Amino acid sequence: MYPEVIVIRQRLLSKTYELKLAPSMQCIIDRTIETVTNPASSITDILKIIEIDPSISAKILGIANSAYYNRGTNTCDLHHALIKIGLNELKNVILCLLIVDNLLKELKIRFSDLLEFWRHSIYVAHSAKILAEKTLDYEPQKAYIVSLLHDIGKMVFYSEIDDYSKITHGVDVRERPIWETERECFGIDHQEIGYIIAKKWRLPETVCSVIGNHHNTCNSENNNRNLLKITRLVDGFFYCQDTNGSPEKLILLKEKDNIRMEVKKNMAIININSHAG
Repeated sequence: MYPEVIVIRQRLLSKTYELKLAPSMQCIIDRTIETVTNPASSITDILKIIEIDPSISAKILGIANSAYYNRGTNTCDLHHALIKIGLNELKNVILCLLIVDNLLKELKIRFSDLLEFWRHSIYVAHSAKILAEKTLDYEPQKAYIVSLLHDIGKMVFYSEIDDYSKITHGVDVRERPIWETERECFGIDHQEIGYIIAKKWRLPETVCSVIGNHHNTCNSENNNRNLLKITRLVDGFFYCQDTNGSPEKLILLKEKDNIRMEVKKNMAIININSHAG
């Protein structure tokens, strides 16, 4: 490893280990994951979480009053706002809001890079959820959360590497995976950085494992095999939408309009959130 690469690697690791999460926010994230992955959870359960954080409450109100959910009347009542958005949408949105809110407090990321990151993550998350529903290979909401977070390590690269977007855009992922380019240029890849973040946040071990191994085809623990398979498949499909006779890819092609609509809606939410106070 070249000396300059060692320096970059150390800078990325140092920034990752410096990321802080207040104990109160750790509690909120723990409760959020538990709530959104519980099929029996209700809007009232989510309300109890949101009420703890005034910042998230304000952003939920902003989303409810946006063009996607506003049906002619604005609301300043949080419970009414949650009803307008709907339980399923809330489960998809709230964790995304918490991540954006916390990481952007410590990482300086260009807005264009932030949108690029979330466009990919949300596409993969919705695609994974659909595949889990159609194939019954995994619980859909858990597949959504893991896939939403699978590239979380890239946030540190966007923050610390000025030309990260240019470098990764120049890679044909069909010829060479992005993680190989990252290791060559920076001495570490987004899987390793993401795994460190996930462990710092005390995310469930299943989530940590997929974040740290979603490109490592040799790592297929029995407990995570189906989830790793789904995440890898939809991650690759984002870049190269061929079917190759795969029934899973045929499902994604059939659902592509629904996926695009969900991505567009969620990107609008990210936009509102990123420009809110």
